[in-house]
Amino acid sequence: MEGFRCFLDTASLRIPQSPLPECVSGSSSQNPIGESHFDQTLEAAFSRLKVSSFCRQPRLSRFDGDCSNGSVIKYPTNDHGLGGENFIPFCNDELQSLNLNSGGNGVPSHLGLQNCWVQSDIDCSNGFVSNLNQHSDNSAHWLQASLNGWSVADLRGRVAFLATDQDGCRCLQRAMEAVPNKELIDLIFLEVLEHVATLMLDPHGNYVVQKLVEVCSEEQRTQMLLMLTKKNDLQLICISLDTRGTRSVQKLLKYVTTKEQITLIMRALSPGVVALSKNSNGQHVIEHCLEHFSVQDNEHLLHVVANNCCGIAKDKSGCCVLQKCVEHSNGKNREHLVAAITAKAIVLAVDRYGNYVLQHLLGLRMPQITENLLRQLRGSYMSLSCNKYGSNVVEKCLLDSGEEQSSQIIFELLTNRNVSMLLLHPFGNYVIQTALSVSKGVYHDALFNLVQLNSHVMRGNYYGQKVLAWRDRSLQHM
Repeated sequence: MEGFRCFLDTASLRIPQSPLPECVSGSSSQNPIGESHFDQTLEAAFSRLKVSSFCRQPRLSRFDGDCSNGSVIKYPTNDHGLGGENFIPFCNDELQSLNLNSGGNGVPSHLGLQNCWVQSDIDCSNGFVSNLNQHSDNSAHWLQASLNGWSVADLRGRVAFLATDQDGCRCLQRAMEAVPNKELIDLIFLEVLEHVATLMLDPHGNYVVQKLVEVCSEEQRTQMLLMLTKKNDLQLICISLDTRGTRSVQKLLKYVTTKEQITLIMRALSPGVVALSKNSNGQHVIEHCLEHFSVQDNEHLLHVVANNCCGIAKDKSGCCVLQKCVEHSNGKNREHLVAAITAKAIVLAVDRYGNYVLQHLLGLRMPQITENLLRQLRGSYMSLSCNKYGSNVVEKCLLDSGEEQSSQIIFELLTNRNVSMLLLHPFGNYVIQTALSVSKGVYHDALFNLVQLNSHVMRGNYYGQKVLAWRDRSLQHM
């Protein structure tokens, strides 16, 4: 309707759902290497890359040098006495609200601003990954073209390193996409499993993990989940907070089917529900659980969200998660969640993100929820109408409540001694326009009289002119 302020769609606040991109498998260009190179052995290929072809079991240690793929950075020793050069930090303040006892294996008892790491055990000091990233274009094309000649023995001991290289990761994906080879998949799985947490965060390795999740068996997916959760209680949470890690976790959740797998995931994510909900990456993991797992599986998650609803609702990502929680809950879980939100209605109504949560509840048009929310806001409609965000909530109350309830709101506004101020207010004028559009009978007449009595003042005010323009258009259609 012309002259009205448009409601912002809460969907516009949502962080765009990042799809799970598939790594493009190689180039379609012709191989510049002559045909004579195709019948060479893989040993010769690795010699071109300055890698020992007989190193079947490479030494596995922590990162101790700089790799060209950018995933290794040396950090000073932290306050907990952990050697910074042995860890890869990937999130900063997302988990500062968690204060848990040490889970062992390098997890500090308190996670502060810069104390969330995942330990890496892929050794780059032998030059393998560095040289892969620095090899010539000819060697890269040869490596891709030689894919069909690779044997399981050729790959043994090299999978984790190949997964962190751009060309190597593509070749591994092609190998898994080809005619199913259980022996090959089992080999890739065993070598990836040992370093799965590190690879899920790697620019190239995360694609290998995603493809492996698609082709491996149910039992192997369960083993992967156990590896991600048994050593470090917070490992899956931290991976979910990472830009690349969240893609791998979402892919894993997509292929989860058994009760045991869901239990492992929910138990691992539970300590970080608040941090995940307020993070643009972790948000998608929580929403996936809500959309694809049962209410019973999400019961603890919903309970944690309800107990922290105010803080979550006032966050850009959190307000979207909270709306999803309301949509995908029912029974006592929904009642508990809605009651917790309603109790904080006054605070949330004037918040830049919290107001969308209240509008979402009103948009459900469920009589009991609407009645409880209006009761909570009663007595505050005047002050809310003068607030940038609160005025949106008041308009939503007028539009989505019944005639009797909207009349009560209008009556509260009309009986306030400062009601004429709304006619000239930057936000209040929209409330008056909405009230005029939904009111009937004596309340409609009272609003028209209010406008008429103050029209001489309103003509000299920008916002007052908006109300008068609405009134004039309304009279033309009568």
